[in-house]
Amino acid sequence: MKTIEIINDDLAQGGFTSGNNGIWTRNGPFDPPTEDYTALSRRLDIPLSRFIRPYQASGDNVKIVTAEHGGSGVIKDNELKKADGLVTAEKGVILSVIAADCVPVYLIARSAGVIGLLHCGWRSAAGGLLHNGIAAMKELGASPADIQLIIGPHICADCYEMGAEVREEYAKFFSENELEALFTVRDKRLYLSLSKALQLKAEAEGILQEKISAVNECTCHDKSYHSYRRGDRGRQNLAYLMMKSCNSHQ
Repeated sequence: MKTIEIINDDLAQGGFTSGNNGIWTRNGPFDPPTEDYTALSRRLDIPLSRFIRPYQASGDNVKIVTAEHGGSGVIKDNELKKADGLVTAEKGVILSVIAADCVPVYLIARSAGVIGLLHCGWRSAAGGLLHNGIAAMKELGASPADIQLIIGPHICADCYEMGAEVREEYAKFFSENELEALFTVRDKRLYLSLSKALQLKAEAEGILQEKISAVNECTCHDKSYHSYRRGDRGRQNLAYLMMKSCNSHQ
């Protein structure tokens, strides 16, 4: 098991964890919470009724959530289906997404008091997920220039081998110069940097370069995490983010 702290200040708290078992998804809509969620709830001293997890689909859909969604995907079924991003302006609710090589993206807009959490696979990193996440935050009063973006642990460019068809897909969204920065060739094999793709996307959305950072940990290299590319099936890591109930923003 491995857990790291992504952010913990007067406004926000967020982390990334493999859990004890790496099982965050229940088999049925009325099943009890998984042991990993229960353990995380105890560790953070926050009830499961305040956790929210969407049913992800590796797409571009983002949902604005409130306390009314509390427990969704964790202790009860929910309507947050085919969503890979959550945004909220409410304190004390925990946004969470599962990932097993894909990129968790943490978004914090301090002056507006808005946060977001995204699950970016290679399609979402090239497509509109980040744009839609920022649009949802803007709907709640945030400005792109105010947003801090943190790229969480994910499969690194040294491990993420892709086919030529992926580069062709990325050519629809990035310039040739950008593609040169995103893709590298080693031993006639093509590798993709999801982190660089998201940094370019973020800057294009108006997020300031100095407010973009990345956690330098690879889920495939580090066997403490679960990795789809390394062969883990049915086990994922969990990213989570919340605005604290008691902080200087109040």
